[in-house]
Amino acid sequence: MHFHLPKPMHGWRELLGEVAIIVIGVLIALGAQQVVEALNDRRMADQTRAAIKEEFNDNLTGLTLRAKAEPCILRRLGELRQIVTAWQKTGRFVAPLWVAQAPELDVELSRYDAAVSAGRLTGLPSAEQYQIGSIAHDFRFFGQIQQQERPVWGRLRALQAGPEALSATDRTMILTALQDAATLDYQARIAVRQALPFAKDAGYAPDFTQFNRTVKRAWTGGEFTPSICSPIDTPPDEANRTQVTPIPL
Repeated sequence: MHFHLPKPMHGWRELLGEVAIIVIGVLIALGAQQVVEALNDRRMADQTRAAIKEEFNDNLTGLTLRAKAEPCILRRLGELRQIVTAWQKTGRFVAPLWVAQAPELDVELSRYDAAVSAGRLTGLPSAEQYQIGSIAHDFRFFGQIQQQERPVWGRLRALQAGPEALSATDRTMILTALQDAATLDYQARIAVRQALPFAKDAGYAPDFTQFNRTVKRAWTGGEFTPSICSPIDTPPDEANRTQVTPIPL
């Protein structure tokens, strides 16, 4: 018994040619899809990179302003240390009129966190992912320091009540607060000193554009004037007037 394979209508050669055309067409379509996907991935990476860069540059502005305020913070800590030392030695001290506090500057990581949650950082080179993650860690650490500073300086402002209103227990509390404030400020200075050059090497730099647009809404003189830079004997009403919409300390 013999079996006969059906022959193509126009011959095997033409069939193979048609199959080759189909295969080539499929390969071209797959290649085009890969090109489109690569272009979309590159576009998404560029958008992610641009959003994070804008956010990081704004944060670096805050760190730069903190460095600018450091001489005032260190001076105030020294003045408070002298007051507490006199209190320990004599049981009395001249009540300061204006203790103030270390400035609290915005550190925002919402765009970075959104990119991480969406998995968009995976589209960036591993070295760039490491740089971005390290800088974000520095910002988060700096923000945590500022949160811890707020209640500490609040306790230090109890000195404005004067020795008659404070007890030995209060003195212990204020001594602890003073040490905590000094430690936190040291950590803030280290964080700023490390973060700024590392970010610069990664291609980031402070961008004062947004700050310059809003600075006049915060300080009456139209420039960064942290409350802690006012002399310690400044009447509170006068010190508060350095802000456009003061929230009295």
